[in-house]
Amino acid sequence: MADETPEVLEALATMDDTLLRILTEPSWAHQLLVATTADIDAAITSVAECLIYHLPDVVIEDVLERAAAVVPMPHQRETHSQYALRLRAAAEAL
Repeated sequence: MADETPEVLEALATMDDTLLRILTEPSWAHQLLVATTADIDAAITSVAECLIYHLPDVVIEDVLERAAAVVPMPHQRETHSQYALRLRAAAEAL
């Protein structure tokens, strides 16, 4: 490809870098779930602010206490997917 201009070569290099980043970096969805399970207390607080903020304080306190009582602690070497399944099962128990 000796006839390619410097601009074309630069564009190809940029595309290569972008493709490499896309293939090697976790997706935004992956990062979101990892961050959520890494700090479950903050995640619950954020969701509570969106979901139940309009309810009376006494109801909010009850909801948070009931949820906190069933939130499982992550197991050592447990994947985020495994933890999410246990968290969903705990929610079903309510």
